Amino acid sequence: MASADAARQWLQKMSHAVETLNYEGTFVYLHAGHMDAMHIIHRYGPDGEQERLVSLTGAAREVIRNSHTVTCVLPDSKSVVVNKSLPRTPFPGVLPDNLERLTHNYSFQVLGSDRMTGMAARVIAIKPKDRFRYGHRLWLAKDNDLLLKSDLTDQHGVPVEQVMFTHLTVKDRIPESVFKPKLKGKDFTWYRSSGAKVPAPAEKAIRWKVAELPSGFRLVHHSRHRLPSGENLVDHMVYSDGLATVSVYIEKPDADNRGRLQGVSSMGALNAYGGMVDGYRITVVGEVPEATVKMIGRSVRRAH
Repeated sequence: MASADAARQWLQKMSHAVETLNYEGTFVYLHAGHMDAMHIIHRYGPDGEQERLVSLTGAAREVIRNSHTVTCVLPDSKSVVVNKSLPRTPFPGVLPDNLERLTHNYSFQVLGSDRMTGMAARVIAIKPKDRFRYGHRLWLAKDNDLLLKSDLTDQHGVPVEQVMFTHLTVKDRIPESVFKPKLKGKDFTWYRSSGAKVPAPAEKAIRWKVAELPSGFRLVHHSRHRLPSGENLVDHMVYSDGLATVSVYIEKPDADNRGRLQGVSSMGALNAYGGMVDGYRITVVGEVPEATVKMIGRSVRRAH
């Protein structure tokens, strides 16, 4: 059996490849009994990364991301939403620079070789050490280290969500013009985030706290802003263990409170918890097990 050190070395190579290579491909996303297909174009240049995602199934939408902003174009509602760029999700393959920090809550293992997307691949497992996070099974291309397939697994190793490239090409050059939205129109309504980020160390600026967190989770982002769909200010806190991420939203409820989430709701790997604390609505959402959103949601308190 290959050592955990070898597994971490391959994962670091994968993260570097995903960030710095120019590539284009199509991947399918299997979750909660549904399949979505997306086209992705990724470019690395002097100003960092640029990425464009275009939906191939379901509602038309596209997401354009760079190091500063995320722009989401929704043609069905004739709207464009622009937000500050947050740390990207684990797919398609970016992991923390310091994988050693994950070893307190995950173990690493090289499972062997396989063939995926028509390419030779090595299979790496990231296994959770408790019930508060999912595991990962990753297929890495042997010739360029890009991620070809990713399984999100429960504590028994059963996939709860899968992402797989059906086509992937590495390119020498991708022009910047590719990252201009194709979906245009004068009648589109633009929504721009007005909330300023509050640095995590400034505890006195944060009005809320989570009293009980699973091992390894810490506050990585906090903002206070208005959502496009409402008038009230929303506190948004993001907690992460370096791999799994959970969002906590806190807001004053509207007069009409019907249809609001109470308790736990699940959709594939995504779990959510809703409740009330001191007259405020608490919503916790993340690709983590039910036990995690319940623990976090039930321990939200005022920071004073």
